[in-house]
Amino acid sequence: MAESAPTLPSDPFALPVKPQDDLKQRVIKGAAAADKLALKAAFTQRDRKLVNDDTELGTAIAKAYRGGGTRQVELVAADGSRITKFISPGGGAVCYRSASNNFSGGRDPFRDTGKLLVGPCP
Repeated sequence: MAESAPTLPSDPFALPVKPQDDLKQRVIKGAAAADKLALKAAFTQRDRKLVNDDTELGTAIAKAYRGGGTRQVELVAADGSRITKFISPGGGAVCYRSASNNFSGGRDPFRDTGKLLVGPCP
C-alpha cells in the first residue's frame, strides 16, 4: 500500500476568495455603468435652468407667503374655563373653548360633557 502525503488544513486566518462574476452579472454592471455615463453626459446647463425656472404659480405663492408660524395662546376666562387662541400669520384668530358645565337649557350632562366649541375670539 502506498501512503499519500498528509494534507494540511486550510488557513483559518486567510481572507476568503471573492467569487468571480458570471457573464450575466458582468453585462448588468456594464449596462448600469453605461446608463449612468449617458445620463451624466445628457444633463446640460440648459436642462438645469428649466428645472429651477419659477412658474407663475410659484411666484404667486412666494408673494402671498407671510413669514412666521401659527401662535398659540392659552387664556383663562372669567368663569375659570380655559380658552386656547390660535393666531395665524395673517392676523386671523380662532378660539377653542370647552362647553360650560352649566346644564341648564336641556343639555344632557352625560352626552354633552367635554365638548369643544370653536368660534371667534372675545
